[in-house]
Amino acid sequence: MKKHALLILPVLGLLVAGAQPFYAVSKETLQMMQQLDALQQAVQNLQKTVDTQGAVLRTLIEQASDNVNKIKSNMDDLRDVTQKNLATSNARLDSMTTQIQALSESLDEAKARIGKLGEQLAQTQNIIQTITAPPQQPAASATGAGAPGTPGEPGGEAAPPKPTTPDPESLYNSGLTDYNGGQYDLAIQAFLQYLQYYGETDRASNAEFYIGEIYSSQKKYNNAIAEYDKCIERGGNKAAAAQLKKGFALLELGEKSAGARELRSLIQQSPNSHEADLARQRLKKLGYPVSGPRR
Repeated sequence: MKKHALLILPVLGLLVAGAQPFYAVSKETLQMMQQLDALQQAVQNLQKTVDTQGAVLRTLIEQASDNVNKIKSNMDDLRDVTQKNLATSNARLDSMTTQIQALSESLDEAKARIGKLGEQLAQTQNIIQTITAPPQQPAASATGAGAPGTPGEPGGEAAPPKPTTPDPESLYNSGLTDYNGGQYDLAIQAFLQYLQYYGETDRASNAEFYIGEIYSSQKKYNNAIAEYDKCIERGGNKAAAAQLKKGFALLELGEKSAGARELRSLIQQSPNSHEADLARQRLKKLGYPVSGPRR
């Protein structure tokens, strides 16, 4: 028994010595498995986070896309409104340009007239008195008291006084004032009377231009073109404006080729004028090529 015990002890010692590495390996393996489980859990958490953030990102992208589409739609609407407003503004600008030119000229002339206002008023009163004065009574006959005679003989009826011709300044300014005030019939009457008495003066072309403007505002484009032609033939500071408005009137009548030709002619003759700029804008709007140098 003692001998067997002595034999068993070495065997047990060997078994104990062999068991220690086995225990150590099992512990390391367990730690690695635990770490692997923790890593898998971290990966799963990360995947969940990525999925959540991806969903949020997709939502943000969809919202941004919707906002971009809305902005694009609003921009399209704004562009349409802007184009319509621009077209309306161009038409109003053409009309306002003429009105501003007329008002500017009227203002300059009004400044010059301040010093002459008293004299002009007196002349106007004399004209009114002459026109409204009653006819003179026949003179008494030399042979019979109060007996009317025949004209040309003693005691015959005196000839009516000759009407006084109105002065050009008052007549032209009267027409211009009526024009600016929208009294177009009175303005045409005053300008025609001015042309009758003072058709050879520098302002005669202006009178023709304003008559054309009145006809154009009344959509009587054929009459307006005739007056613009007279203004152009006379020359003067309204010739370029008359040619511009003649081109516009031709376009209103549907004569696009003739209207475009008139506008190109204006650009060639007065390339640096404001009227030439307006002509270029109208030709560009109509899609016609613009010839002539630019400023």
